[in-house]
Amino acid sequence: MVDGLLGKRGGRIPGPFRFSLHCPELTEVWHPLGETLRLKSNFSPRLSEFAIVITARAWDCDYVFNAHADAAVKGGIAQSVIDAMIKGERPTLAQSDEKAMYDYCTELFEHHAVSDKSHARARELFGIPGVVELTALIGYYSMVAMTILAHEMPLQEGARPLLPKRR
Repeated sequence: MVDGLLGKRGGRIPGPFRFSLHCPELTEVWHPLGETLRLKSNFSPRLSEFAIVITARAWDCDYVFNAHADAAVKGGIAQSVIDAMIKGERPTLAQSDEKAMYDYCTELFEHHAVSDKSHARARELFGIPGVVELTALIGYYSMVAMTILAHEMPLQEGARPLLPKRR
């Protein structure tokens, strides 16, 4: 499993896998799920990275936020959206798919449920398979964020904290 991780990630073991390797059976299922969600997504990089950043912000996980905010901007998410999220503000979203994704994700994180209105809008824009995939994506990155936070993993070398301190 280590050789597979090293080979697919440029010779380094990424973030949470440093911890999951202590439980190889977990890594054997965790890594392929992440690869599927990252590399075989039906969402564009703009939307998949946006969902990951929403998740990172919901968990106040600087490591994941730092790792994905630039990719979200490169994918087409406005820097002003990222800046508002850093401040804990609701961003102004110009695209209907971004708004639907933000509402769906934040409602699920904040209320542990999604309103009928937000669920219907997400289904309309992404289809039922897309809503299932979105839920899996934010669930997966919640697991990543929880692992990083639980083990107090330091930020990537050269990264600076963007989110408010949790404690």
